[in-house]
Amino acid sequence: MKKCLFILFFIPLFLTAQTLPLSPQGEKEAQLYLDFLQGAFAEISDDPDYCKYYKKAFLRAPGSKLLRRTLMLCAIEKDNLKEAEQYADYIKEGENDSRDWAVYAFYHWRKGNLKEAQEYYEKALALDPDDVQVLYQYILLLTYVDLDRAVEQLEQRRANYPGMSHVIFYEIGNIYVSKKQYPQALQYFQKALDEDPTYAPAYLARADIFEKHSQFFLMLHELEELEKTGFENDIVYGKMGSIFIIVKDFPRAKEYFIKAKKLNNANIPAGYFLALFAEREKDYAAAIGFLQDTEDYPQDPGKWLQVSFYQQKLNLPQEALRTLKKAYKKFDDNVEIGYFYALLLQDQKKYRQAKNILKKILSTNPQYENAQLAYAYALESLGRYQEMEEQLLLLLDKNPKNAAAYNLLGFSLAERGVRLDQAQEYITKALSLSPDDRSFIDSLAWVYYQKGEYAKALDLLKSIDEDFIQTHKDIAYHLGATYFKMGLYEQAYPYLNIAAPEIKPARKALKKLLRQQPGLRG
Repeated sequence: MKKCLFILFFIPLFLTAQTLPLSPQGEKEAQLYLDFLQGAFAEISDDPDYCKYYKKAFLRAPGSKLLRRTLMLCAIEKDNLKEAEQYADYIKEGENDSRDWAVYAFYHWRKGNLKEAQEYYEKALALDPDDVQVLYQYILLLTYVDLDRAVEQLEQRRANYPGMSHVIFYEIGNIYVSKKQYPQALQYFQKALDEDPTYAPAYLARADIFEKHSQFFLMLHELEELEKTGFENDIVYGKMGSIFIIVKDFPRAKEYFIKAKKLNNANIPAGYFLALFAEREKDYAAAIGFLQDTEDYPQDPGKWLQVSFYQQKLNLPQEALRTLKKAYKKFDDNVEIGYFYALLLQDQKKYRQAKNILKKILSTNPQYENAQLAYAYALESLGRYQEMEEQLLLLLDKNPKNAAAYNLLGFSLAERGVRLDQAQEYITKALSLSPDDRSFIDSLAWVYYQKGEYAKALDLLKSIDEDFIQTHKDIAYHLGATYFKMGLYEQAYPYLNIAAPEIKPARKALKKLLRQQPGLRG
């Protein structure tokens, strides 16, 4: 539409030029006018090259005071003060109006001549005291030169703007904030509220000062007073909820996050914290919804990880895997996404895929110990034992206190029934670093089992709490197999029965047991 108006605007000029004979001077003036209008239109249209049109016009009229002033502003905008200086002498030519002095003042401000700039702004305002733009620039300058005078100027002009006192007091408060003079700022924000008790910016400004000084109760008081005026804003409610979290008033925090979400379903802090509240209540489906609603969910890999965690809590491993698969494609350079995606692939026994992802991670993050340990686990699961040992020994060379690496080395040897004395040394080392780890205790028991030292194995396995055994089928298998080897068939049966659905050797042992003791089936 702008382009059409531009064309229509210039049609009369072109028609005139084509239909009426112009003198050489007339043609020159007409072209000058066109160049100037092109520059003005380009400037309004935010064309970064608008100055070139003014320069073209200036070549036709080098004595134009208006063009010199305009080109000086162009140069200042490009931060080229040396070029601006070429045009600055326009101020010496003839009478100067308010805008001439204001532009000249701005030029001196940019040069760092603040006192001179103040003088020229005052000349501009003497000619046109109601020019709000010049007044704004002048007062802004005074905040650097003479803060008290800036405040005084605003106070003096209150009478000129009836009904705007609250805005003027608010701006004075902002001046004091810019100078970090917070007590004075608070006073002027309060004056603004005395003039207009519903003026939201003043409440928010006071709350912001209190927040900067960790005076959270005072901040909340301001925001609660603002709310009483009928003000509603999801960002403010989200901030209030976050502060209630800090002061550990969780019911009030939840209340305000719900308010924020009602106003804006995608509010980020509301979605994040409501998900945490839902997690505490074990409502993982709701937690997923809260996270996925947030505005930044598509760009936040951490939230994708959290969603996959909740899906696992809901016993939806395939959903969790799909979530991380999508996340891995979307955030392919995110190390944590790749790592946890690989772990889920391992849970699904997709070791080759997991190995490839972990290898890629380690190629750019060789110090990532957890990824190296998971990579070794994938190699072990694929039967690539030599590579696994190389990885674990490299890891232990970097960190000799990595108990999990010692355990994996030892358990792999025990599982294969080879180098059992060395396996025992590795796992004993792991237990010395983490003596209460039940998985390590199970590993040592399995070494004893493979050595035929069943009583020692049983003592260790019986030290593990029953609830843990019930939820870890590999340990249940080890305990059942130990009981079976010791001829304690009745004790062996329930543990082998727990492990059989997932562990092939447990199924074989259970079948053998039931052939020998068919009565146990009932």
